[in-house]
Amino acid sequence: MELFSIELAVRDYELDVQGIVNNSVYQNYLEHARHEFLHHHGIDFVAFSQNNILLVVKSIEMNFKNSLVSRDRFKIEVSAEKEGHLRVIFHQNIIRISDNKTILSAKVTGVALKNGKLVAPDSIPEIASLLQ
Repeated sequence: MELFSIELAVRDYELDVQGIVNNSVYQNYLEHARHEFLHHHGIDFVAFSQNNILLVVKSIEMNFKNSLVSRDRFKIEVSAEKEGHLRVIFHQNIIRISDNKTILSAKVTGVALKNGKLVAPDSIPEIASLLQ
């Protein structure tokens, strides 16, 4: 399972009244990292949707461990594996760079739809190569 990562920094408008990153913002971070991971592997959401292939999130589990604050730099690690016949599991960690503390760990379950019907992800060549 290949580990991919990107680095980002907290922007002030992502903070809540407590001065920490609002919990809903972490889903944006995770989604951005997944899209970059998929793009890195040649998966283009626009081209897929034009071919009636949709990659959608079925569920997300997030385990908050620490908080990010303004200007913290962090990395998001992403790996993927097949689970069962229809699911792709993305394992993601957000880690603060300054002290290497894990901020959040997440398990994101995704599925593929082709022409509106669930399909095995490995029936799509680009996704099959990602999962090997």
